[in-house]
Amino acid sequence: MAHIEGVVVFARFDKADSFSWTDPTTGQVKPIRSLKVLLPHGDGTVTRESLTLPPDMDIPRLTRGEIYGFRCAVSINKKQQRLNWSLIPGSTPLPSLELE
Repeated sequence: MAHIEGVVVFARFDKADSFSWTDPTTGQVKPIRSLKVLLPHGDGTVTRESLTLPPDMDIPRLTRGEIYGFRCAVSINKKQQRLNWSLIPGSTPLPSLELE
């Protein structure tokens, strides 16, 4: 039996997104693919976050408005003072847990 370790972000799926980013140092165009999710916080606010997909990962089939658990790696962008979320390669979104 496998165990999940690390960060799992439970958030409401909004949409899959992609855009082409041009690296300013090389001029090379790189596709950036992500999942947009609505993440609730303890103070009642909700932020729209972007979970970047690894280059070799297919966009999962998810239902808009449903809550999923996403295994993520987290890094800090010190210039922008924000967290960057990246899906763990090979991970599959988990259905939300129901608590009573």
